[in-house]
Amino acid sequence: MRGKRYRCIHHLRIQSRDSLPSVWKNFLKYCQYRLNSTNLKFFVCAAQTFSKIAFMITDTGGILSIPSASATKQTMAPANGVSREDDKRLRLRTVSITLIAFTWLCSSSFAGVDAQLLHPTDMMALRAIKNSMGDLPGGTFFSTWVFAFRINPCLSFAGLQCTRIGSFNRISALSLGPTSSGTPGLTGTLPTSLGDMIYLQTLTISAGAIRGPIPDTIGNLKKLTTFSCSSNYISGQIPPSLANLQSLEALQIWKNQLTGEIPAGIGTIKTLKVLIMSDNHLYGPIPSFAQTSLIHFDVRNNYLSGGLPELPISVQYLSVTQNQLSGSIDSLTGLVGLSYLDLSLNGFSGSIPSAVFGFPLTFLLLSHNQFRGAVNVPGLVTIPVVDLSHNHLQGSISPYLAGSQSLFLNNNLFVGTVPQAFANKMQDSTLQSLYLQHNYLTDSGALASAPLPPSVAVCLLYNCMEPPAQSLCPPNVAMPAVRPGYQCLKADAAAGSPGDRKK
Repeated sequence: MRGKRYRCIHHLRIQSRDSLPSVWKNFLKYCQYRLNSTNLKFFVCAAQTFSKIAFMITDTGGILSIPSASATKQTMAPANGVSREDDKRLRLRTVSITLIAFTWLCSSSFAGVDAQLLHPTDMMALRAIKNSMGDLPGGTFFSTWVFAFRINPCLSFAGLQCTRIGSFNRISALSLGPTSSGTPGLTGTLPTSLGDMIYLQTLTISAGAIRGPIPDTIGNLKKLTTFSCSSNYISGQIPPSLANLQSLEALQIWKNQLTGEIPAGIGTIKTLKVLIMSDNHLYGPIPSFAQTSLIHFDVRNNYLSGGLPELPISVQYLSVTQNQLSGSIDSLTGLVGLSYLDLSLNGFSGSIPSAVFGFPLTFLLLSHNQFRGAVNVPGLVTIPVVDLSHNHLQGSISPYLAGSQSLFLNNNLFVGTVPQAFANKMQDSTLQSLYLQHNYLTDSGALASAPLPPSVAVCLLYNCMEPPAQSLCPPNVAMPAVRPGYQCLKADAAAGSPGDRKK
């Protein structure tokens, strides 16, 4: 079939070109350009149609060619009695109608194809994606990816969005995998040809079983603003070429098997607003992100070490929980817009900056660290959830902490009496959860006799006093009701002046 097609086109070009008038020549030249610049099977039909027209012209004696002198002298009377001029006009009209019909055929056939033709580079990239990836059992994402004549990927392929660039469409958004949760995702690997879709702005890969590394060629996507590939099995190191994506706003590669350090170059992307690399196997220090426009920063559950990185004041969400970070957290004092802060399960030390209690936080999670010293609270805390448990905090408990809804101060070195404000807030159900177990408190204060609603929870086990009757601790709290006396004597000696135990 292929040989016949080319012979047909060759025959059309050789036998017809020199004898066609200029208008037809231009039309043929346009179609030849389309044949050479695209690989559309539709022009098989075009070549055959032109061949028929060429044969028709040949059979009529070349009536559309410029007549030579010898031909002019010859007079051939038509057998049917029609004059030569009438016969020529009839044949011209027949050929004109044929050309008009063919032009209409071309325009109608390309209404959905040529007008929205996908660039060959992007088409090859799509083929490579389908060759290297596939649906998990039960998945149907790639069922619409049919590479066939008159199939326009921009209109029929799932997960594609295109933008007109010059004479071609280019892929501007690619979402690989189902968008609904609970639907089987994709398997396979990410092809290097992803980096050939240079007009791509959004690349999203749904949760599934994609394995292998992130191709280094992704750094070619200079227009990329969003890259999301989470909940897969992506392995290897984060490619340093991501630093080339100076238009990137969101990088979400959480819950994979990525290893190595976070490339320092990512911290130079000024447009970066969302960075989520949690639940991987990353290690080493966190580079500076002071030059970025970060709002959301999440690297929890890795093996990162060192201190807190430099962050821009635009940060609102910060989670580094379950790492191996250490040192002071004084650098947080400038992040006055924080709404979520989780530094738990690390090795941070020093004192807790009093400024953080005035941030517009919804969660302040600092548990399981090495914080020491007194907790200085400048005013009434309005943070709904405050967790300072499992540290080495000491001194008396500030009554300003009663403004919280859920307060966890257990497993510290607090001494003295439970403030009256706590009983007041629990009576009106403003303070709903209060965990003070495993400290050195000596007096439960008003909590001993205050009638508390059944909706609140308070735990005062393992202090230097008998817990009140309404001290109902969680089921997982298994410890004696009161500390041994010798531990409380040591706490009194270490507490210093009696003023340390005031309300």
